[in-house]
Amino acid sequence: MRDLAAVGRHSAAALGALAFMCALAGGGLLLAAALGLSETGVPEGGWLLGCGLISAALAAVAAGLSLAAERLDRSLLSVDFALVTLHGRGGEVIGVEHADPVRARLPEEAWISQGLFDRILVPDRPSFLAALSAASAGAAPAESVCEVRLRCEPEGAAPDFVWMEMRCLPAGEGRARARWRDVHALKLRVEADHHARTEAERANHAKSRFLAAMSHELRTPLNTILGFSELLATDTGQRIDARRKEDYARIIHESGQHLLGVVNDILDLSRVEAGAYELSFEPLDMAHLVDGCVEMIGLDATRRNIKVSSILPARLPRPMADKRAVRQMTLNLLSNAVKFSDHGGHVEVNVSAQNGVISLSVRDAGAGMSAAEVERLGEPFFQTGDAERRARGSGLGLAVVRALVQLHDGAFDVASAVGGGTTVTISLPIKRAGTVVAPFARAGAEDDSGRRGGEGRKIA
Repeated sequence: MRDLAAVGRHSAAALGALAFMCALAGGGLLLAAALGLSETGVPEGGWLLGCGLISAALAAVAAGLSLAAERLDRSLLSVDFALVTLHGRGGEVIGVEHADPVRARLPEEAWISQGLFDRILVPDRPSFLAALSAASAGAAPAESVCEVRLRCEPEGAAPDFVWMEMRCLPAGEGRARARWRDVHALKLRVEADHHARTEAERANHAKSRFLAAMSHELRTPLNTILGFSELLATDTGQRIDARRKEDYARIIHESGQHLLGVVNDILDLSRVEAGAYELSFEPLDMAHLVDGCVEMIGLDATRRNIKVSSILPARLPRPMADKRAVRQMTLNLLSNAVKFSDHGGHVEVNVSAQNGVISLSVRDAGAGMSAAEVERLGEPFFQTGDAERRARGSGLGLAVVRALVQLHDGAFDVASAVGGGTTVTISLPIKRAGTVVAPFARAGAEDDSGRRGGEGRKIA
């Protein structure tokens, strides 16, 4: 529209000049004929005057078209562009041709000179200068386009960066004209779509991993049960001695126990994720609960010559929590620590209270984990360690613990180093209102927690 307005102005000026010359020449011929100096002056003079009138009318039309084009251009600017700026050779703003008060939010004076450049986010300034340089040099045949983040908040307000699309056009004499369009809403929508697509891909990948891991975890003990039960049931013509039968029965029993544990963990995790895990809050005697869990895990620990001890303060507050869930969390942590401890190792349970939070830490002196493994700890079916240790579990224990901790509005923290053992800490709020069914927030969110120490009696 700006080009059409310029063509209209030039055409109006040329036609106006032609009309003036025709009128001047026609008037001269008519005057000469009136004075008797020319015999053909009347028709020729009349024809020239007619051409002058037509040229004047065309000049008026061209001027009207130019004015209409300018008005249309201004209306389009007010609709499409937040800013239209004219820049000098150094990129400074030498004029503001349009500033939308709603989108630009600042008076025109705020953008002059270096004012606009100072409001561009620092990482976006090189692309801004490159686009202006290409347009001012006339290197770009049409326009240079870039996206920058521009501070558009009023003076005194908190910084508010808005995504802007800047289109640069040559403006002659080494200058460039930049048209700024607000694309913030579009940019946010694109980012939201990308995030949703990424989440969907992640969920699909997690589903595939879950199905693959679950099929493996269920198939392995089932194959063992079927194989050894078939050996016991099939008449091979050879007598199976009592000791071998006892071994077969033990292997079948352990495989069945493992299978039952996997199914129970899957069911617990599914109930939590579906928001159907009902919590019944009551005051808990943490010392009594921890002692009971240590006794329950003692048989497996003794079999592997692993010492399990607990450090409990003389007085502990009674947190409002679900007794069954806290017992399950404690048993899962102890079982995991025993599983990853070396023969003859030591597992320690530490309970402390501070700032309205009660913390339970389980520390082992096993092989530890790398930072990448710690980051993934708590994901369903994720396991560390060698093949022997991975075979003892399903990789669901800590995922269940993490989910149950979140149902209690608590925190889950892991500290580990390769060769330095692992400490897993769960922190639960002490005070809470009565019985609720808490909604589930998917495991994997960042938790702010830390180990809290406490001195007290040591029970071996």
